[in-house]
Amino acid sequence: MGFLLWILYGLAAGACASWLLGSSHAWYWNIIIGIVGSVVGGFVAGLFGIKSDNFLGSFVISVVGAIICLLLYNYLV
Repeated sequence: MGFLLWILYGLAAGACASWLLGSSHAWYWNIIIGIVGSVVGGFVAGLFGIKSDNFLGSFVISVVGAIICLLLYNYLV
């Protein structure tokens, strides 16, 4: 169930991260990259032992992962 929650958080995190960065990409790319960033952020946080059992902590991890992935995408494309 955790993986599905990270995907749902990624939908919102991708939109939030694109708004924070002022991204000019299509909305669906922002959401796809947000989902990937959310899953990656959750995985990396788990590796560092960061465990978030509440919505706000999980959402912050998702947004940070989405921002990092969007910055990488902007750099590479």
